[in-house]
Amino acid sequence: MNRTGISAIALLIVTLFFCGCVQVIINPQLPGGAAATSTVIPAVVPDTPVLPPAQNPVINAPETTGTQSPKFIVPVGDLTRIGHRTFTFNYAPYSGSHEYTIRVLVNMSVYYGARQTKVYLPPNAQYPEAIKAYISTFESDPAMEELYNNVLLELRNARYRNGGYLSDDEYFELIVAFVQQIPFVENPSPKRRYPIEVIYDKAGDSDEKSLLLVNLLAREGYDVALLVYEDLGYETTGVRVIDEVPDSSLKVFSDGKKDYVFIDAGVPRFIGSVPDVFVNSDDPAIYPVGNGTKSYGPINYVWMVVADLKTMVKLGKITRATVINPWDKFGTCSMIKNSKALQNTTCYCCDM
Repeated sequence: MNRTGISAIALLIVTLFFCGCVQVIINPQLPGGAAATSTVIPAVVPDTPVLPPAQNPVINAPETTGTQSPKFIVPVGDLTRIGHRTFTFNYAPYSGSHEYTIRVLVNMSVYYGARQTKVYLPPNAQYPEAIKAYISTFESDPAMEELYNNVLLELRNARYRNGGYLSDDEYFELIVAFVQQIPFVENPSPKRRYPIEVIYDKAGDSDEKSLLLVNLLAREGYDVALLVYEDLGYETTGVRVIDEVPDSSLKVFSDGKKDYVFIDAGVPRFIGSVPDVFVNSDDPAIYPVGNGTKSYGPINYVWMVVADLKTMVKLGKITRATVINPWDKFGTCSMIKNSKALQNTTCYCCDM
């Protein structure tokens, strides 16, 4: 090519450049840097997703004001990857004690997302909106619905065991027995495990298992609430009762309109029975969950069992070796009556 041709080409390139017809990409993080080419490399999703840093800010009430928002899980990895967990637990309806086995499917992308989402219980009622947002985080998260539905599908099948049918009160007790018998493991971290973590890890502390229990019961139409003990930094489930409890063997908590009794989700314990650590604590704040209307009916039958057991403890008739099954109130009453341990005292169970 002659000099005239080369000069013409060079002139054309310069003209196109100043007209904006040629774009030079500059790295925006390096002002004045050299030109760079842009290459898109397809992302490789491993079989086991690599956990990214937490993607949402922590709900932490003391540093916030105004209306709070719930914090929802961002699934991580393959949305179609499914795991499962099998649980075996005991429950005794009127027909006697039974062993139940359920198998729960778990969406692993939601599980990995939950592990990376940090949520803490706000410290006190000075931030009620933050506590409500905390509750809504577990109650309203769309990513959690599949987990709740999978657990309840199994429990509903268990309700119709061998052609039998559990009443609403018995079904309530069945759900409570299932959650109570998930292994209790103390969580040293202030971060709460999500219910999906409790299911997949087959472990949770009392607070975490309460969040699972209250959401299962609310979805089955029960009038339940989260009872928040602010002085202890602890939460548990409460269920509405209508019948009056005769004495303080079972403590009743009221929000001025409805009465609730304590349910210990952490370990097997009779509904309404309050652990000693809570006897002298401040009453909990009551935060209803869901719009359920069903109350728990046989609270006075449970009261009879608990009252007699407390009497037996005072008499020294119950030791650590005594086997008591809190999922079987009628079996426990039978043990109390047959042992004659309450001879010459008031035996409430003897009327059952």
